[in-house]
Amino acid sequence: MELEGFGYDTIRAQWKLENNVPVLDSAWQDEMLQAGFRDRSSRFLDGDTVVRSDLWTWQDSDNDTLRIGVRAGQYVMAEFSAPRLLDDSPVNLSLVTGHQVGDLLADVKDRFISMTPGDPVPVFEKILRADYAVDLAAGDALAGVISASAQFKLPRARKVNTNIYPGETATVRSAAFTFRSYGKGLELEYKLSPKERIQYSTIIKTAQEKGLTRMEFSDRRRGGLTYDSLSTGASDFASHLEHGFSGGRVYIEGLNGLQMEIDQLPVSSQRKSSLIAFAVRYATLGRDGMQAAYSRPTFYRQQRQFLEHGLRLDDVCSYQGEIDFRPVIEHLRAA
Repeated sequence: MELEGFGYDTIRAQWKLENNVPVLDSAWQDEMLQAGFRDRSSRFLDGDTVVRSDLWTWQDSDNDTLRIGVRAGQYVMAEFSAPRLLDDSPVNLSLVTGHQVGDLLADVKDRFISMTPGDPVPVFEKILRADYAVDLAAGDALAGVISASAQFKLPRARKVNTNIYPGETATVRSAAFTFRSYGKGLELEYKLSPKERIQYSTIIKTAQEKGLTRMEFSDRRRGGLTYDSLSTGASDFASHLEHGFSGGRVYIEGLNGLQMEIDQLPVSSQRKSSLIAFAVRYATLGRDGMQAAYSRPTFYRQQRQFLEHGLRLDDVCSYQGEIDFRPVIEHLRAA
């Protein structure tokens, strides 16, 4: 398993306007509509009082990851995929540095000023979300890395969402953080348009052959982040990996572990064989492939049988062995 790249992906930031914009002025509203903003303001009752919640939003037609909002006439928020904004490529493989994020935030601020009526003066306040990511060439261990990621420990984490196949994704969430791991090759197949899949076919094939796996840690803690915190992203991510993976080593039981669980079930040998055969095929074909191979009632009947015995199809993994993240952690710390 080799580290292919690391840096920031999604960024969400907030500025405060020194001079509030006139959100109730009809001329200002007309100019905002002409600039491509949409009025998403709403009204609600607070007791007997009608309260207005002002929100204007804009999305880049050329890069749908870039979104800008004006809230309450005094706050500007922007969210974007930093790699997409930097190189305008939908494959999103060029993760960016903290310094580059700073440059992109300055560009987004200037863009907002240029297309907003009046004389807005946005002053940077904080970063509301920063997704730090690493790309790993996991090879045949891709499914193992995803399965290991489902065991990632977050304080007060919510329910873990795992889908080893076909989405090849594991997500662990808490109120302030999200850890996600997924197969980049398969993501590109699903995300890109047919034309883009042809255009980037070599990149997709390389990602699949390498077993390219992206691991992301999204920081949305209350109070936000500062510019300075972006410079320590690599070492912070290394610490999160070390803690989340209890030192950096995870053992995956794989299908053998699942077979041992099934063998201990108080059911007939025929039922055990049926469950094992279904699990093995699921690990090979994935959920989409299984739903294509089986009728809908048969597939969901088998899935219910797994659930009845405390087993999860989404935990089925063809990989067995140790996943060692320690070299990745050391490389990030050295960076």
